[in-house]
Amino acid sequence: MRKRRVSLLSDDILWSSFLLGDVEAYSELFYRFSDAMFCYGCKFTGDRELVKDCIQDTFVKLINSREKLIATNNNIKAYLFVALKRIILASMERNVSTLSISDFVNDDFIVEISDNDQCENVLPEQRAALKKAIGELTPRQREAIYLYYIQEIPLKDIPALLDMNYQSTRNLLHRAMLKLRTNLNDSQLGIAVILTQCLSM
Repeated sequence: MRKRRVSLLSDDILWSSFLLGDVEAYSELFYRFSDAMFCYGCKFTGDRELVKDCIQDTFVKLINSREKLIATNNNIKAYLFVALKRIILASMERNVSTLSISDFVNDDFIVEISDNDQCENVLPEQRAALKKAIGELTPRQREAIYLYYIQEIPLKDIPALLDMNYQSTRNLLHRAMLKLRTNLNDSQLGIAVILTQCLSM
């Protein structure tokens, strides 16, 4: 059962509690972030069971290395995303002979249009234009858009996920938004609103 005491903690305090050996904090980390980790992991492979196994591996390694870890200034979700991505890619490399090119979503980072209630408020022609415009971005631009607008990863923490420096990441996201603004003929704020309403996790 989820403990109310830890469920109310901020991410940073929760992480600090985990580092001090709080078992309930460790369980809450899994509860709080595993769904988002699953959504992100599925961008790299269509093997959902592999993603689930890699999430479990991430948390096993987390608990096994707890005493070596330190408090981090990074976003906790981003930290877990980086750890998960490394484990997934390492697993895919070990099994590369059994994988097809289409399994490597790094080469074609898929961002889908949602059919949720919020997106229904967006005009059909806008949704169609968004789908076309997103498809014209590079895979890395799509990943940056997804991390920043959908997973709400702070810009300062995205470079570690893209294996880029901060300025290159900022430029990448800026160019992606310029391309979307041009194709959708809307303001940056308008594009941001549509992205948060219509892109699926």
